[in-house]
Amino acid sequence: MKRNVQGQHAGSTAELLRRCLLALVLLSVGGTAVELAMVRHWKTPVQAVPWVMLVVATGAAVLLASRPSPRTVWTVRVLAVVIAISAAFGVYEHIQENYDAGPLDQRYETTWDTMPAAAKWWAAISKTVGPAPPIAPAVLGQAALGLLFATVRHPALVGRHLTEP
Repeated sequence: MKRNVQGQHAGSTAELLRRCLLALVLLSVGGTAVELAMVRHWKTPVQAVPWVMLVVATGAAVLLASRPSPRTVWTVRVLAVVIAISAAFGVYEHIQENYDAGPLDQRYETTWDTMPAAAKWWAAISKTVGPAPPIAPAVLGQAALGLLFATVRHPALVGRHLTEP
């Protein structure tokens, strides 16, 4: 059976799953790019952050698939953490934007100030109030997890002295 440069069977289940994870990462990136373009998510510098992270995620996936080495695996892991932090920041930003929109919402303009804090935050998190979908930036977090999972037990970290099963 054919082996890749790290000695793992090129057609192994682990290698197939690794490539599928990377394909899911790229699918998430593509879908997110389309969604961001449809809502014209580029009007402020903060709105440029997910675009940068999409480029980083794409580069990391392509790098891991095309040039697997210990350095590449660790670089992809670091980039995945950066993407995940960015995604968490995006979720926070969206919730905060919704919260800030509360007093301006027609349904809440007379009651927002008297609502309990927990009810206000729930309205912002659940997008009952405000224009920003809090789950949308979480897709970047999902892509980051896909990148991290694709590096788990990566053959590039094992070494080149693998024995025949």
